[in-house]
Amino acid sequence: MIGRQDSSGTTFAFTSHLAAVSRRWTEEGPGVGKVVDWPHGAMLARGNEGVASRIKISEGAIGYVEFGFAHRLGLPAALLRNKEGQFVAPTPESGTAALAASAGSGLDGLSASLTNPAGSLAYPIVTYSWLLLYEHYPADKAKAINAFVEWGLGEGQAFAPDRGYLALPRAVADLAKSALSRTN
Repeated sequence: MIGRQDSSGTTFAFTSHLAAVSRRWTEEGPGVGKVVDWPHGAMLARGNEGVASRIKISEGAIGYVEFGFAHRLGLPAALLRNKEGQFVAPTPESGTAALAASAGSGLDGLSASLTNPAGSLAYPIVTYSWLLLYEHYPADKAKAINAFVEWGLGEGQAFAPDRGYLALPRAVADLAKSALSRTN
């Protein structure tokens, strides 16, 4: 097992999923966190880069990294059993299915990590990257920030796949645009 030794949202997403599907993981295992106490014998590395590199050079190794790293390095990826009992590969389509399943919960119901989303096509571990904004800015800054974020939620989504990320489903982008309308 190869895990992260540094504080990591990837570790939080991975351990949150394990806790969602296994009571034993929470009660007896390392638990949930950005940093966890991995079992003795686990190899640890810093960053997705370090974990991905260690996986690549260690025969039979298993670990966890962001999809983009695994994809760029050509690492084989595990099919995971989702909430509906289907074994699903991590693909842009299965990630998008997971994100789309979360849109119905409204903006306040979106969590940073989707630990076991509904849907037969949904990959069971997906996370959002968040942009945190103040509600109030000076007028000149507010206009520039709103324009940039509007672009990112619209045509900027086309750039996500080339960088190893998912484009937001329209319903999720619309929720974000609604929240953006509250800034000034």
